[in-house]
Amino acid sequence: MRPAPRAWLVLGTCCAVLSASAACSPAPQAGRSSSSPAVSGSPSAPPATLPGGWNAGGDLSTTRWGQMVGVLLQGGRVLVTGTSSDGRGVGNVDIYDPAGGWSVGPKLPNDRIGAVAAPLPGGRSLLAGGRPDFRGDCCPPGPLATAMTYNPSTGTWTKAPNMSVARAYATATPLPDGRVLIAGGYDAQIRPLASSQFFNPTSSTWTTGPTLTHGRFRQSAVLLKGGGVLVVGGADQENPDRLLSSAELFDPATARWLGAGTIGTPRAQFTLTALADGRALLAGGLGADGSTILRSTVLYDPAKNEWSQGPDLASARTSHAAGVLTDGRVLVSGGADQAGRLASSELFDPTTNSWSATGALATARSNHLAISLPNGHVLVAGGSGSRDALASSELYDPSAKGMPAAPRSPAGPGRWQLAATKPIPIDSYTGSAQLLSDGRVLLVPKYGNADFQVYDPKSDAWSTPFSRKVPPCNTCTIGSPSPPEFLAAPLGNGKVFLLTVDPQRAIAAKTEVIDLKTGTATLVTSPGKIGQSRLELLPDGRIWVTALQQLDRHALLYNVTTDHWTTTSNVPLGLAESGADMQTVTAIPGGRVLVVGSRKAMVYDPASGGWTDAGSFPSAWSQFSATGLASGDVLVAGGTMLTGTTPEGAPIFAVNSQTMLWERTTGQVRPGQSMPVGLYYHSAALLGDGRVLLAGGSDAVGMHTSADPVTRAEIYDPVARSWSLAASLPVARYQAIAVPLNDGRVFLVGGSGMWLGALLPSEGQPSLIFTPQP
Repeated sequence: MRPAPRAWLVLGTCCAVLSASAACSPAPQAGRSSSSPAVSGSPSAPPATLPGGWNAGGDLSTTRWGQMVGVLLQGGRVLVTGTSSDGRGVGNVDIYDPAGGWSVGPKLPNDRIGAVAAPLPGGRSLLAGGRPDFRGDCCPPGPLATAMTYNPSTGTWTKAPNMSVARAYATATPLPDGRVLIAGGYDAQIRPLASSQFFNPTSSTWTTGPTLTHGRFRQSAVLLKGGGVLVVGGADQENPDRLLSSAELFDPATARWLGAGTIGTPRAQFTLTALADGRALLAGGLGADGSTILRSTVLYDPAKNEWSQGPDLASARTSHAAGVLTDGRVLVSGGADQAGRLASSELFDPTTNSWSATGALATARSNHLAISLPNGHVLVAGGSGSRDALASSELYDPSAKGMPAAPRSPAGPGRWQLAATKPIPIDSYTGSAQLLSDGRVLLVPKYGNADFQVYDPKSDAWSTPFSRKVPPCNTCTIGSPSPPEFLAAPLGNGKVFLLTVDPQRAIAAKTEVIDLKTGTATLVTSPGKIGQSRLELLPDGRIWVTALQQLDRHALLYNVTTDHWTTTSNVPLGLAESGADMQTVTAIPGGRVLVVGSRKAMVYDPASGGWTDAGSFPSAWSQFSATGLASGDVLVAGGTMLTGTTPEGAPIFAVNSQTMLWERTTGQVRPGQSMPVGLYYHSAALLGDGRVLLAGGSDAVGMHTSADPVTRAEIYDPVARSWSLAASLPVARYQAIAVPLNDGRVFLVGGSGMWLGALLPSEGQPSLIFTPQP
């Protein structure tokens, strides 16, 4: 599964209201990148215990990847609501009782995201604003002005008057006099709001509050010891986000907003916590570049009205959660970095201004809620796990003993190093790469703009010898004819074959050969009117063009030397029907190619145009790799297999650790040695010594959200017919393209990393270089 489109995934602030004087922090978001390397190796002795440990807290009624609000009720109970990731708990309200665990409260009409919640005097709570959860492709509903209050005594919701302004991703802060201050957010046009409002629970009325100096949304707010409300960060523009570093302080004595300095470098997805000594702690987060994960902290001193640098966290983290212990220490738990979700936790002691280790969560998670309970425990609930959205909760007990976080990925020999970031987003499905004769790597997008990129491993630099934009289509709209498309395939001589096709087949395709040395394009013979197609460079240097349209099996061959097109045999039905399309094309001895589909494998001989059956699979198989071995055999490894269907008829896939080996001696596939851990969307490359490197990908299929990419790497030895671990990637990655270099190293480019909320996971990803060890 791939991440959901970002267009309507709103990355907003959710406030976990701990008490009238505790912290409110932004809701962390699902995945992109960081800078923390994967942990490698394993301890030789059992790890020592740490002060503070976690216990299971039971399950919510539905999985919640994030976008939650929580309120502490009377008696230590907690109200949680927000997004239902599995869709089976839409509108559900979960109530946690320390004496009895979780139960379902009164249902809401829908899931709200970007809403705010706050405790009210007498044990009630307020829920206001936000917008209905939206999972379509176009036109999400705008923010709401509605508000309601929850009465735990009767277990009912009561409609409150509407706010004067509809808003989402604001902050709600309970004041000492019982009122709630709602500030900022955005309106229906995603414009930042500077307005604020007070909710009076006694009269159940709204009144206008003072105007913020700077309109903002997704900011964080806390009530300080002296009664002031500190608002920090946020953004005043979306897509791309424009983060703010400024802070403002609401002064209850004057009922005005005052400047409260700047936190320095802008950041998002941090935690902001009010300390017992009157200060505020801001920890971690995601940098303004959308990829740098921060371990730095800053402290606000209201007496001086200024920020100062605080001690660094032990681990850089974003999308984490924080809670305050009864002794004033701050517990930070979970979060994520470029290598995956975090289970580790840390404690900040305001008396010494220092961090110390404490027990790790049982389940690594980010985007979760943290609520401080009156009994001294901290409840964390829901969030995003490495494999799916979570319904579980955990309880932190400062008097218990805990364990440090387990190693995140076992590691073997070899070494990875970061290389220059690719100029354009690309992955193994949307691009191809080829080693040039001079040792550089050519990266060619298969679709979209014809931006041909060249990487030089000697200088660790990219260049763009040729670029062309897709021709415009003024009549193209949603549901109407598609615009022209570029299809490209690198040739073996420093040139690129470029085909411009009309998906409607109304106009003949334009065919060119691009010389990367000169940047010139030479027009060659057109194949005529063809639609969306797949291009493959055959071992004899010809281009093989096969149709992508379902059940369209036509195929053509283009001879670059003679500039001539010929028809060839159609793709067999077993490789072109729905659910059984051709997945990989791998060169094999005799100038032939092995074509592996999701249900069978066949050998195509371009010389004769003939097809030969090479075996079939028991179930639909996809997202695997096929690597030609030095022996002429082909290793087919990993991927996912269809294992069944849901009651609603949706397919269920599982990660496959099985391998298949195509043998040149028999011409058939047979079962091979299983992988230690199954991977899909991984990268594969033949090493100089004949072994095969499999790197990255994912090791689980999420049911409701996409599983995270992993840092795992494995090596297959075809002589010993065995698998072993390789060094873990420094950052998680899937759908990357692997290219063996002339010096024996492997260049890994493109693909997607962790989606942490700011950029698409395919943007800003560094390239990687692997140096193998025998």
